Amino acid sequence: MRATIFFLALTTAAAGELILPSNALERDAPVTVIYRTSPQAAGKATLKILWTDIFGRTVEDRTLALDLTDETEIRFPLDLRRAVAMSNTLQVRFTLDGRNLKGTPDRRDDTATIQFIAKPPTRTWHDYEIMMWQPHTPEQGAQYITRGITGGQYSGRSKNPPDFLLKNNLRWYSENIATDFYAEYHRYRPDRIQHWSWLQAKELYKKDPTSLEPFKRRPSLSDPAWLAAIRQRLIDAARTWSPYRPVFYDLADESGIADLAAFWDFDFSDHSLAEMRPWLKEKYGTLAALNRQWGTRYTTWDAVIPETTNQAFKHTDENYSAWSDHKEWMDVSFSRALKFGADAIRSVDPDAYVAIAGAQMPGWGGYDYARLTQALPALEPYDIGNNIEIIRSLNPSLVFLTTAFEKGPWEQHRIWYELLHGARGNIIWNENDEFSGPRGQEAAAYYNEIRAGLGAQLIASRRLSGPIAIHYSQPSLRAEWLRAHRSEGEAWINRTSATERMDSDFLRLRESYCRLIEDLGLQYNFVSYLQLEAGELARGGYRVLILPRSTALSARESQAIREFVQQGGLLIADGEPGQYDSSLKKLPTPSLQGLRYSTMDALNYHQQRLTGKERPILQQMAALLQGITPEFKVSDSAGIETHTFSNGGVRIVGLLSNPQLRVNELGPPDFKSNQRFEKVRQVTLTLPAPLHTYDLRHSKSLGLQTKLDITLDPYQPALYAFSATPVEPLRVAAPKELERGALATIAISIGDQSPAATHVFHVELKNPEGKLAPHYTTNVVAANGKASYQWPTAVNDAPGAWTLTVKDALTGQARTQQIALR
Repeated sequence: MRATIFFLALTTAAAGELILPSNALERDAPVTVIYRTSPQAAGKATLKILWTDIFGRTVEDRTLALDLTDETEIRFPLDLRRAVAMSNTLQVRFTLDGRNLKGTPDRRDDTATIQFIAKPPTRTWHDYEIMMWQPHTPEQGAQYITRGITGGQYSGRSKNPPDFLLKNNLRWYSENIATDFYAEYHRYRPDRIQHWSWLQAKELYKKDPTSLEPFKRRPSLSDPAWLAAIRQRLIDAARTWSPYRPVFYDLADESGIADLAAFWDFDFSDHSLAEMRPWLKEKYGTLAALNRQWGTRYTTWDAVIPETTNQAFKHTDENYSAWSDHKEWMDVSFSRALKFGADAIRSVDPDAYVAIAGAQMPGWGGYDYARLTQALPALEPYDIGNNIEIIRSLNPSLVFLTTAFEKGPWEQHRIWYELLHGARGNIIWNENDEFSGPRGQEAAAYYNEIRAGLGAQLIASRRLSGPIAIHYSQPSLRAEWLRAHRSEGEAWINRTSATERMDSDFLRLRESYCRLIEDLGLQYNFVSYLQLEAGELARGGYRVLILPRSTALSARESQAIREFVQQGGLLIADGEPGQYDSSLKKLPTPSLQGLRYSTMDALNYHQQRLTGKERPILQQMAALLQGITPEFKVSDSAGIETHTFSNGGVRIVGLLSNPQLRVNELGPPDFKSNQRFEKVRQVTLTLPAPLHTYDLRHSKSLGLQTKLDITLDPYQPALYAFSATPVEPLRVAAPKELERGALATIAISIGDQSPAATHVFHVELKNPEGKLAPHYTTNVVAANGKASYQWPTAVNDAPGAWTLTVKDALTGQARTQQIALR
């Protein structure tokens, strides 16, 4: 049932009807409602108005006395600022005791009812969202809410709204709208395995390895007929769901050019090649230039065909351009297709967040995050290959959230870890409803803590990194992969997404550099090959650049690096950088030859730190970075990550143990344990100056401090806020008494002026029996520490003394006040 059906008047043919201005209403102002009666009415009349919502609240109950003179329409206001639920019902009862123009008595007693949606007021993603993937009963949903859940998942191709979510006023994300296009080679179908289509392509290859048929993606991401159909489907989905303002729209789950992040030679279809050729022409300018680069002799653009992997492996001149450019084109094609989908949805719902779920590690399958982070406003990645670090580096404004599959202390650690790295939410996989039992009970403590303003406060703050850049190079990934597997011949067809994840020194090296820098108490950003060309090193104020096997560099990248070193920047490289250009043509001499840089072998650091053997490499890096020190210094920082956030004149610092993610994939048994990080640590945090200190997790002021002695739990963070000036007292101005049904404005502020740019105030209301009213509980984002909260009391709210509590997430200050409802 489309949303518009909810707005048809449920009346008989002779009765009146209710007309609203829209099929979904914003909550920011009153609207005018029309009651239309037929035939015309004259005489004394009443119109009883009753507005109720899914919570059982009577939002409005009033009666208008009317004196009608041959009228068909009665207009009255409905103040949508009083809405707190999406699902609402408006009913009017019209009574008339009059006469028509013939003088005949006209007595009526008609009722009209209409259901409508009050759109969620949130247009920006400013709080931490926790969504349940599996469907559940409304009764289960009510229990989940007490454990921190804020929403769910629902098929984006459905036409009927999810009553099981609406009954608890839970929002949702619209899932898998175009999986058959974006994830054809890894998608659920009830009658076959997920990667069935990919296996069929492999079977085609085995029958004829010389044919291009196995390498034609079906559907092609460039197929105009498919693109037109997908665009219309996405537009239709946005029209259906935009009234409910989904948390985000999911184009597809576990997308990829082939199966997830598996390597494959897609796409040699006519549609893809026809789109690739203009892209090549833009890249090279002339056919002669392309021929020089590829070492070919094409006479027309229409004849240009890239090389397969088997053809590339046979090169003896180490010019792999005709292969590499095709791989680059497929990354471009995938990102273009995703942007195309996001644009289609936003043509209907301009404020929408559009994402792909189950995003894979950086690498094959279209997962060039330099491009993906510019194509979509949101992502739900699996945390593999440092992709969340890469995402937050390359586009800090991009929203990302992750998925929870596990339970226990390390799952608690993962939630905190990803929050501190910028995650704005979590999707819970709850296949066997473990969340109704111990798993949900243990998660409730940290989910509710994060939801009580702490998550929103971190989201409202800007995560800081040091002046250290790590090069993110998709061309180098291609070069290193080819060099590693060329000698294996056709064995590449047996590689899977999991193989690429667990058999990649390129990925391992990047992981090691991340942990190495973090173990020194420092932070970093990834800088992509595209950003490097565009001058990001100078613009970002970087002092150190790390090249982790940056085997392939463009001429512009090489020039930017040379200028960086000439201006005093420190360059650290692993291997010989710049052996190839960005299209993988071997250069006569490496492009950085003669440039002074430091070398180190950090490949195995991520394993060595698990067994206490990291000290030599750690000391070597510390010596190289001796001029770079953290603003907040942790004693014995190895194994602890320091997260620093800026919020105006306030710094927020989080300390959390830093184990190895996906430790079970690290090979020998010695490296498959995080036991070293399972111990309580005693550390000292030294501040850069005497600072007023606030303990965010224990909600208290610690006064003026120069250092803190901290007992650090292995699975939970310590979180502090620091300010050069004390934060002024929290003020709350609320009425002492109200009539039920009134819209109360509660003013909240931090003194006259706060050093912080943004505070988050957690607001709770408890009824006279002391029971929390979840529908009146919210987090208020307050620019400069000033905001107001509107409490839309209901006509049938319990009379008596209600308790208002406002807590400042940044300082822990809280104020409580009684408000009498009459």
